[in-house]
Amino acid sequence: MEQNIDNIKEGYPITNKQLGMIYTPTKTTFRVWSPIMDKIELVLYKDSKSHEKIIYPMRKSIDGVHEVTIRGDLKGLNYSYLVRGLETTDPYSIAASINSQRSGIVDLKETNPEGWENQKIPQTNKSEAIIYEAHIKDFTASASSNVNDRGKYLAFIEKIPYLKELGVTHIHLMPINDFITVNEEEEFFFHEDNYNWGYDPELYNVPEGSYSTDPEDLTCRIRELKTLIMELHNAGLSVIMDVVYNHTYKTEKSNFNIIMPDYFHRKNPDGSFSNGSGVGNEIASERPMVKKFIIDSLKYWVNEYKIDGFRFDLMALIDIDTVKEAVSILSQINPNILIYGEPWTGGPTVLPPDKMTLKGRQKDQNFSLFNDDFRNAIKGDNDGHLWGYAQGSSDLKHQVEIGLAGSINYYQNHKGFTNNPLESINYLNSHDNLILADKIKKSLAHMDEKGLIRVNKFSHSILFTAQGIPFIHAGNEFLRSKHMNQNSYNSDLSINAIDWTYKEKYKDYFNYIKDLITIRKEYEEFRMTDANEVMYRLRFMDMENIIGYTIKRKEGNRFLFISHNNKDDYIFTTDRIKHHLEKAYSINIEKMLFRSILGEGGLIRDNPEFIKADKLRIPYLSTEIYEIKIN
Repeated sequence: MEQNIDNIKEGYPITNKQLGMIYTPTKTTFRVWSPIMDKIELVLYKDSKSHEKIIYPMRKSIDGVHEVTIRGDLKGLNYSYLVRGLETTDPYSIAASINSQRSGIVDLKETNPEGWENQKIPQTNKSEAIIYEAHIKDFTASASSNVNDRGKYLAFIEKIPYLKELGVTHIHLMPINDFITVNEEEEFFFHEDNYNWGYDPELYNVPEGSYSTDPEDLTCRIRELKTLIMELHNAGLSVIMDVVYNHTYKTEKSNFNIIMPDYFHRKNPDGSFSNGSGVGNEIASERPMVKKFIIDSLKYWVNEYKIDGFRFDLMALIDIDTVKEAVSILSQINPNILIYGEPWTGGPTVLPPDKMTLKGRQKDQNFSLFNDDFRNAIKGDNDGHLWGYAQGSSDLKHQVEIGLAGSINYYQNHKGFTNNPLESINYLNSHDNLILADKIKKSLAHMDEKGLIRVNKFSHSILFTAQGIPFIHAGNEFLRSKHMNQNSYNSDLSINAIDWTYKEKYKDYFNYIKDLITIRKEYEEFRMTDANEVMYRLRFMDMENIIGYTIKRKEGNRFLFISHNNKDDYIFTTDRIKHHLEKAYSINIEKMLFRSILGEGGLIRDNPEFIKADKLRIPYLSTEIYEIKIN
């Protein structure tokens, strides 16, 4: 049942003041917003273990802000707020003690690693983006990673040469802000029951402590995360941060609800918490001070940590007005910022449908959405036995073609949800659900390993030749398996840790994925940014099962011919291609020459000459790309 959210908790004073802890060496100011509380007190501690405390009254202003300034250098102290007898952390915390027990006071200038101000921040255009999603702990926790400080921010740095070798451009880090479902104490780091993806946020502006080498030090996690970001930047890699502004892990006992009850979360008419996230609650992003918190948080990560983009978890639960405002503000800070999210919820919500950030709402708004239609068309359902086009279901050919064209409104019956291809994040799997290698194996249980590898390659060849922004999950490039676990959010490292021996074991496969990335970078034909350009340059052939299409190159007499074949070997006569070109582009062709760019083994590296051909063979379960020169 929907609720009239516009009339809830309205009438409260709001503020544009900077909230949270504002440190200088001579004084520190603390501000927290709660117009309904008459009394909030500041509690100072020497450190995270101290029981001795000093309590200071805070002065309440007409705008609902409780404020106190303490003179002296408070750097290194811990603090909390005392509200109705309960101590709670500051929602605007920028540092925290181990396991998020108290907020911390730090001098951010002292957390900058050497070279921070001179780092080379990439200026990668969105059309050039190739996103690689990774979990800090997964990436290097295995001994096979051969790094120091396994599973930590610093260990990730040692794998940067690998990321450069692969060729991706944007590193999407699964939640790196503080979450509450792991024990940050070092002795528990590798315990089997001490793992989580991190979609359980506690302190939104504090880095996760378990990934640092000293989680008890207030500044260590900040400095080490900044060091990772700086090293990624210096290697030419942009950093995407996974953010979870759709819910809080705690509900009644969250710092938001203790300080300002019943404001930061949406509620049902019966007074219960709305659960659009599927995990207990959802954040009321449409309310002014909640919107302020979200945008302040995003700006903080961009300005202080030089983050290059954000992936929004369950973005449909963030009201579209807040999303638009956030995108506008962040784009002014960084014109190349890349923002995308999930256009769905985790359950029923009281947020009205016209306020949700769903597919179609991103049109011309400078952000992108995950394209689950294209995903399912290629591989079938997420966790079951259903086939997609890659396994041989030709009924999904039409849906694949829509995705290949960037999911724009591409002529007659090829209609997608975007106004330009960059609004579509194209992917086969993310961290959720079965990883692709496991999904293909489950859906083709009768097939041998050689055949399964072929289907995985075929799936990725469709992904990387599609208009839009490609996205892969760490390990997709060498057939990573999670042993059929379809929801490994808290599974142990035997499931989640990447086995780096797979890179050598499946070396040919890894090289094929590298080749696909290389082709995408070298041929702008796969990176078009305008719907009209796609409609003019990309033309599909009328085929029954096999997908065949051409893209006009910017050189007037050149075309690319791409074919995705999900059935048996197929022979294209070049006469058929000639007739297609003449009709599609209104040209007359006297002579055509062909050269192969991509074959079933990967990139054709011997740079063959253009040759005359009567027929082109497209092997089963493969993608072939040819360049055509006409005279």
